[in-house]
Amino acid sequence: MLKRISKSRHYKYSVSLLLFGTLAACNLGSVFATEVDIDMGGAPTDEQHKLQRWIVSGTTAVESSLGKLPGKRIKFELVMKPNANEPVPFAQVIRGAPNKIRLQVNTEWPLQDFVDDWTLYHELSHLYIPYLDYPSFWLNEGFATYMQNIVMLQSQVIDKATFVNKLQAGLERGRLNTISQPGKLSMIANDMWRKRAYMRVYWSGAAYFAEVDALLLQSGTSLSQVINQYSRCCLTANSTGSELVRQLDKIAGTNFFFATYIQYGERTDFPLVSPEQLQAIALHYGGKP
Repeated sequence: MLKRISKSRHYKYSVSLLLFGTLAACNLGSVFATEVDIDMGGAPTDEQHKLQRWIVSGTTAVESSLGKLPGKRIKFELVMKPNANEPVPFAQVIRGAPNKIRLQVNTEWPLQDFVDDWTLYHELSHLYIPYLDYPSFWLNEGFATYMQNIVMLQSQVIDKATFVNKLQAGLERGRLNTISQPGKLSMIANDMWRKRAYMRVYWSGAAYFAEVDALLLQSGTSLSQVINQYSRCCLTANSTGSELVRQLDKIAGTNFFFATYIQYGERTDFPLVSPEQLQAIALHYGGKP
């Protein structure tokens, strides 16, 4: 249920058993205790309910895939961007106590366009792993990029075919950016902003998590299960890529994370994720026809 406990432009909610028609796959057997604090900024009064529904339903979708959001509270700060050519043109995570997500929004877009937008799922996913050293930053962005699509698939925002198509299209963008930004992935990630190597870094990381997830599925577990446990037992604000993957392997009882991490950091080419791997992932998270 939603319980408004503030009459100002800040709204606070206790997230539990939330279900909207656009997110019919949310897990109704779980109770989520995260307090969601929404600063509406300059949002028009008649648009605020739509924005509330989007943020709370998006939070619920991510929690349904990855478990309770880390921390007892999360703050959202909305910044109005009228005339933007998409509902959410920019967003960023501001880590702290509590964590904050700042979202630029164009309130003229309808609710379904906000739900269909990947940005909120991406930024929330960031919170389940630490802020890492720059040479390992491809893990940060790769995880959020991969998981945004998993969340959208599990919450039925997209179907299995769309999931596969989105991953393949993104991986192709990463491959093309690798041609113009050669070198070891760890070195490129360390200087991603100056080099404007976003697509290589984001999608190399997404390929890493897809490859590891496919291996985990074959062994009887999944990335979402491992991350859920990690976020409850071991999450810290900052870490290194090496330490993170070692902890994930310890939880999973494998060496998939570390062995693949070592390979990826040294890569000068773009990784290949097969259609069969993507189909297996889509089947697991999207269910059988």
